[in-house]
Amino acid sequence: MYATRKAISIILGLTLAGAGLFGFGHMQFHVVEPVSIKLWLIPITIFAAGVATLWGDFKTP
Repeated sequence: MYATRKAISIILGLTLAGAGLFGFGHMQFHVVEPVSIKLWLIPITIFAAGVATLWGDFKTP
């Protein structure tokens, strides 16, 4: 049971971190007009949530 929860958590963390990086890269390279800081916080927050999830998974034994 514990291994299943940890595997799901790792997959979720990787997915969130990847989506955050993808969103950040999309806004960095494909958006031409100025973007509000509120919109920049969305991919940054998603990436941070993914990294925090992965950190918690790999920090606990």
